[in-house]
Amino acid sequence: MSPKSALPADIECGIIWSVNTVMGDFLADAEALFAARLERVSLDDIARQAQPNSLHPQHGAHHHG
Repeated sequence: MSPKSALPADIECGIIWSVNTVMGDFLADAEALFAARLERVSLDDIARQAQPNSLHPQHGAHHHG
């Protein structure tokens, strides 16, 4: 048995085409969900939900050096 695929080339191409189609549909759905969410959430919404992180100093309070 060859280390390459045991499937005939036309079947292998068909499988690859099918997987590519499914993945393309998946990505299109994910992009649509992402775009819809971005339409509903503003930077102001995100800023209102932000909680100070006790492990990170307040803005301007940290020193570089």
